[in-house]
Amino acid sequence: MFIPKIPECNLKSQLEELVNIAQKLEKVKKYEFNAPANEEAIMDLEANLNFTFPDEYKDFLRFSNGIILNGSTAEFFNIDEVMKFYDKKKSADFPNDYIIIAFLIGDGEVLCVSRKTGKFIRYFDGEEEWFETFKDILENIKVHIETIEEDYLLED
Repeated sequence: MFIPKIPECNLKSQLEELVNIAQKLEKVKKYEFNAPANEEAIMDLEANLNFTFPDEYKDFLRFSNGIILNGSTAEFFNIDEVMKFYDKKKSADFPNDYIIIAFLIGDGEVLCVSRKTGKFIRYFDGEEEWFETFKDILENIKVHIETIEEDYLLED
């Protein structure tokens, strides 16, 4: 499994924990890390969307430009996919200011960032759960993976 270098950033401990879990569970579920996004690609994304992403999310992209964690538990989009889903027609009740950055749980739930607030939102069938930081999102996903894969993680 390819694992990019973890940058010195505010997310370092969360990324180290996710990589550690991925290494323990890679034989059980799919974990995939892409090469980091470069600064030009991140700036182009922001210019195309006319939106400045929170620094933690940009740090995440600098670590890996798209990630699959624990099969369908979390599928973070690469920059091209963020643009693709931004341009894709959404249902009438989907908030216009939300930028989709990941699929969660494999059941149609998405992770978004609000263009108005810069906050992160888990969105599913009109229900929303708001997160202040991207670090909070990663912690939430880590806890979810640990809960559903507890038996495998305890084998060591």
